[in-house]
Amino acid sequence: MGAPKPARICVFARLQGPGLGDLIQRNIGLALIRRAHPEADVTLVVGEDLATRFHEALTHHTYATDVLPCPARGESDPRWPGFLRTLAERRFQCCVVDPDSVGLHAGHARAAGIPERIGLPRQRPGDEHITRPLRLPPPLWGRPDLFDHATALAGALGLPGPLRPGEVLPELPRRPPPVPGARPARTVVAVHPGGAPHWNRRWPQRYYARLCARLVTRRAAAVCLLGDAAERAELELLRDTVLGEAPEAATAVRVEAGAGLGHTVDLLAEADLLVGNDSALAHIAAAVRTPTVVLYGPTGTEFLWTRIYPHHRGVSLRRPCQNLLHAPGRLADRRCEHDCVAAYRGPAGPYPRCLTELPVERVWSAVTAQLASPHPATIRSTP
Repeated sequence: MGAPKPARICVFARLQGPGLGDLIQRNIGLALIRRAHPEADVTLVVGEDLATRFHEALTHHTYATDVLPCPARGESDPRWPGFLRTLAERRFQCCVVDPDSVGLHAGHARAAGIPERIGLPRQRPGDEHITRPLRLPPPLWGRPDLFDHATALAGALGLPGPLRPGEVLPELPRRPPPVPGARPARTVVAVHPGGAPHWNRRWPQRYYARLCARLVTRRAAAVCLLGDAAERAELELLRDTVLGEAPEAATAVRVEAGAGLGHTVDLLAEADLLVGNDSALAHIAAAVRTPTVVLYGPTGTEFLWTRIYPHHRGVSLRRPCQNLLHAPGRLADRRCEHDCVAAYRGPAGPYPRCLTELPVERVWSAVTAQLASPHPATIRSTP
């Protein structure tokens, strides 16, 4: 007989400066854990800031059973000993340490009496307390991508292999589950021209206007401009610019700004395509099986999910300076060979050269190719 399976598992994911997309990606590991231990309770341990900012996502859109916040200031917080006592009282039998967990590691799991500790040794504090190290396969792209990490975790969990890249990404949990309905007869394209303002990864708004006008006039598509509440004014400006180029688009272009996450997820699930910058909505679209065209600028992240997002198409000039990687807290120090600005200042620019020199025609070719492919939802619904 083998060792008894753990009934209570925790996942340490105290991430530094996370975005919603970073959180959505964690479902890959959480789903693998639940596949290996379907009867276990899986607790996601995150920082208080993440638990507050992404309460809706954590409550309705993850594979975790529950969420346990840890003190914001880590070991310097006077509540830290009480947090460790809570970990011990929960009697977890296994801890999986996220590779990007900062200040919460296998050493803390050992101090809380958790006997099995799975993690990736990275020459950081706590590595010596890992009992089952993750073993990354030789990377295909020069450095590990999300499929490599998923493969390593699956191996540590004892899941039968091999994993197949296009089947790693789990569908996004949606609680309550969506009500089945007929897909719209008209092609619906969601467009997300925004993103986090601290990092300028945006294609120029005037290019988005030309693209949207083409979608309406050449493809008779309905266009939904998505963004958060702070982006409403810019989305309305974009809509007005589109109407200036194509007055017949008056009933075909609408703005959806500041909607709750659940509503945004539903909108993306019903769309035929998402076109947008490298941001959280691209990850949500992939997780609800909506094809995407994502425009990559000053980021080294394109390779990370190429293999695991089967309906994803990236568009990039692939310049050497686009491979730069920086921690979220060091973006202000980021410099490329063209000295492009790091922060977003407004729709008039300036924008990074790797995006201003990305032509509309190249993006349009990717859009038309994606729209010509069968929608994954249609394929699944075919008897």
